[in-house]
Amino acid sequence: MVRTQISLFGILFLAVFLETIIVPGLWSQLRMDLLIGMTIGVIIHLTFSQGLVFIMIASLFLQAFSGARPGFVPMMYLFSFLTIDILKRVIYLENVLTQLVLALVFNMLLVVAYVISMDMELEGLEFWPLITGSILTGLMSPLMVRIVGHLKKAYES
Repeated sequence: MVRTQISLFGILFLAVFLETIIVPGLWSQLRMDLLIGMTIGVIIHLTFSQGLVFIMIASLFLQAFSGARPGFVPMMYLFSFLTIDILKRVIYLENVLTQLVLALVFNMLLVVAYVISMDMELEGLEFWPLITGSILTGLMSPLMVRIVGHLKKAYES
């Protein structure tokens, strides 16, 4: 369990590097969220307690790098984790299309919640980076799920 958590945090650090350095270097306003894909992967492949601990610590780590109000980022990721965990009893999460759509929808919900909580007003051209970021988040989520699955298999044997 500890090796899995350490490996997940290693992947999280790589994801944060991609999200904060590489992607904004290509388009300064573009933001994508790889933790949503990891959340879906954790829900599919790990137990509830392992996943909850990872999401709580990861979201606290991400809170330090965001400009959001204290506690907002952990609250939103825990909401996402619990909601997707409830949804896994209703829908089949192992389907790639389902993962793509869930990540896209949850990224849009998190962005809208962030914009509302910060009392920001978005103008016409500011929507394009948000929509593009949500689409990229959705496209990357099956890859993140697969990475979590490979970690689980590697440490299970």
